[in-house]
Amino acid sequence: MEKIFSELNKYVISALMFLAGFGFLAKYLSGDELESQPTSMLFASLAMIAVGVLAMPVVLEKFNRMTYRIVLLVATLAAAGLAYSVFYSVDEEIQFLETKKSVEATTIQRLKDIRDAQESHLAVYGTFAETFDSLLRFVKAPVVPVEFNMGSFHDTLPEVKSMEEGYILKRLQVAEVAEELGVSEDALMDLISQDLSPYKVRDTLYTSFYAENFTPESRRAQRLPLVSLDSLPFNPYTGERFVMRTGAVEVGRVWQPTILVQDPTPFGRDKVKKDTLRFGSLAEAHRDGNWRN
Repeated sequence: MEKIFSELNKYVISALMFLAGFGFLAKYLSGDELESQPTSMLFASLAMIAVGVLAMPVVLEKFNRMTYRIVLLVATLAAAGLAYSVFYSVDEEIQFLETKKSVEATTIQRLKDIRDAQESHLAVYGTFAETFDSLLRFVKAPVVPVEFNMGSFHDTLPEVKSMEEGYILKRLQVAEVAEELGVSEDALMDLISQDLSPYKVRDTLYTSFYAENFTPESRRAQRLPLVSLDSLPFNPYTGERFVMRTGAVEVGRVWQPTILVQDPTPFGRDKVKKDTLRFGSLAEAHRDGNWRN
């Protein structure tokens, strides 16, 4: 039994180097065009396998002691150096993936802002803006309807009766009624908001998409990064203008407007397939984004 263990111990180093070498080789071969492994991983795996072969007793018998030591030292140093290179490459890959995640998150938010503006344009006009210039004009124009309601109805003075008695006002009528009552406009508005007045305000006001969604105050309230209208049509890192195309598709015998907006310069390594971030489709009436979150 002791003799068997003694013989097996002679192969421990070879077995460990084989396991490590074939493990690196399997990892290298498992890479694809989207997740390629560094070339140094291939060399490290081959070097470890070579060291494992040199450490086998049947191979050692063919070398004299000095030659064996020199060959084993050179192979071991080469394997160690390549292994370090692999770990360094892995650390570099981790940093690259973190940068990629940050870049794509910023680009995705820019695409989401464009989509929100286009969806508002669709709600107001029934179509998408065909160019970024027309979209930016829409964003700044006071054309987005906002319902303005102040004061609630109750059993003693329901909506129909309030309307018959002239208690339902438009927003511009509040100042006139306040003057008739001998109070300030702000005071009357406070009374209405607290339901301490028979008057109610029911009106449709018009504001801009920018005022409702892109002001610094509204962005901070939504915990979103600030928006610069001048940079909205462009990739935040390359400065390239997003590609935007519009069209129409027939759905149930009804023509529906379509839109496709995509990043012309996706982030990634050279000669490696990159994910082109986009939303919408020209062939289908949807505005989904192809990002994962």
